[in-house]
Amino acid sequence: MSTRSIFKVRHPFVWSLVCSGLSLLFIEAGVLLFRQGLRRAGFLFALAGLLFLVLEVVIFLPPLVRNALRSTGIAFLFKITTSGFLYILLILLISIAAVNTGNNLLYILLAFMIASISVSGVVSRISLTRLALSVDYQDAIFAGEYTTYRLSLRNAKGWLPTFSIGVEGFLENQTRRAMLGRPEDGARAKEPPEEVPVMRASAYFPYLPAGGKDEQVFQVRFPERGLYQIASIDVVTSFPFGFFRKGRKIPVSGELVVFPALLEKGDLYARLERQFDTLPLLRKGLGSELYTLREYVPGEDVRHIHWKATARAQRYIIKEFALESLSAFVFLMDEATLADPAGGWEKYERAVSFLATLALELQEKGKRIQVLLSHTRRVPPESRHDLAGLFENLAVSYLRPAPADSGAHPFNGAAFQDLLAREAPGSLVLCSMQPPDYFYRLGPYLDNYLDMNQL
Repeated sequence: MSTRSIFKVRHPFVWSLVCSGLSLLFIEAGVLLFRQGLRRAGFLFALAGLLFLVLEVVIFLPPLVRNALRSTGIAFLFKITTSGFLYILLILLISIAAVNTGNNLLYILLAFMIASISVSGVVSRISLTRLALSVDYQDAIFAGEYTTYRLSLRNAKGWLPTFSIGVEGFLENQTRRAMLGRPEDGARAKEPPEEVPVMRASAYFPYLPAGGKDEQVFQVRFPERGLYQIASIDVVTSFPFGFFRKGRKIPVSGELVVFPALLEKGDLYARLERQFDTLPLLRKGLGSELYTLREYVPGEDVRHIHWKATARAQRYIIKEFALESLSAFVFLMDEATLADPAGGWEKYERAVSFLATLALELQEKGKRIQVLLSHTRRVPPESRHDLAGLFENLAVSYLRPAPADSGAHPFNGAAFQDLLAREAPGSLVLCSMQPPDYFYRLGPYLDNYLDMNQL
């Protein structure tokens, strides 16, 4: 837990005035007691005054500075490091010794130590000014795979170099947040809940000459698909002494889409075989492409028996083939469930990865693929047939509660029926956790059905 979160207080201005008043009062009382010869009582009062002063500087002053800068549009970061706490404690001890002994050398040392804090603030402030940041990453990012991104930092100051700069960025999975029903953007909490994945990216630049530029290349891995939003990037430094960690926020309104994880071909075909009762992907005929698997009927050609499926089912399973002429497929992806969406997240993830891999496999065979989602509309209609647009739509899709009244489902709506009747897109495959009867208005159009509960 950070120091900033530990010392989060309300009304810092009022408490700062109280501490200042008590500090002056106790120090003045200590001086008067010293003049009257009451050294022990004077020492205790002076110590209490110094403690109130340290309390004001450490706890109440940073929030006041942050609020003042925030009102001017500058987001300022401040945190006292462990060495900074020890340094402040040392200043306190030397102050006590100087007041107790009256030694001028201790007063000179105390002045030097306090001045170094001021110097640290000025130097770090100069280091953080006029820095330009840019991030470059690959266009196609798939969940579970390593990808590279390039972080560049340029020092735009004409004469002064910059030392010891750290860059930290946080990317929050907005798709998972939406599925969990969390508030968006301004209404959301500053720290996302543990269920929402957050990617942390950091870099360190030890030295940037005046007008110079440096860049770092990283390998990162996104564990989950989704729309990741970059709210801000923090530029921080502990230079020159390491007593305080100071920085500023660079407002960024960027986002990147992480595509669904792709399955191995063996895993894809194994899942297809588990769906042979419900998912004939092509139309039955005398072609060479697999249409579906079904139980063997005596008298059929034994050369078409699927031996692996036969071994799993403990009965003879035969392959049926498809016409070569069928070249277009439309998958209707149902994003609703009658159960708890959070509980069905993993099952839905498997279905999304399966569908993305299947679409890629069919397109490589020259088929025209389209995916229509029940609720999400991110890619415009003219890009629905593009594979990147298909992946992007699947990436931002998430599970939500299904309406109790099936007539309220978008797939049963009149607008969707008009779309199907107008486009006549090809072989229509329904992908859902609900049985096909739930979508009573799709009956005249459906060719096949994919049960996402079996993936």
